[in-house]
Amino acid sequence: MAKKKPASLELAMATGPEQSADNAPAATPQPSKAEKLTVYVSRRAAKLIKQMALDNDKRTNDYLREGINLMLAKYGHPSLEEMED
Repeated sequence: MAKKKPASLELAMATGPEQSADNAPAATPQPSKAEKLTVYVSRRAAKLIKQMALDNDKRTNDYLREGINLMLAKYGHPSLEEMED
């Protein structure tokens, strides 16, 4: 019977000749505590937010969370960080 080929080059390099991809333990994903939300904005706004993130070495998500925190404060609710505690 032929031996199974590794799924990727990294896996082939990481495992020795006696190991195969079948012997690797499966990683169990941890459930995230955060909910995913989708926001629709114009292409121009999306490009601007992405460029701001690049210019300031941040992630676009950082700006979105900042905006949500401003909205929560405006309406008298705790910030995202305060709700995570």
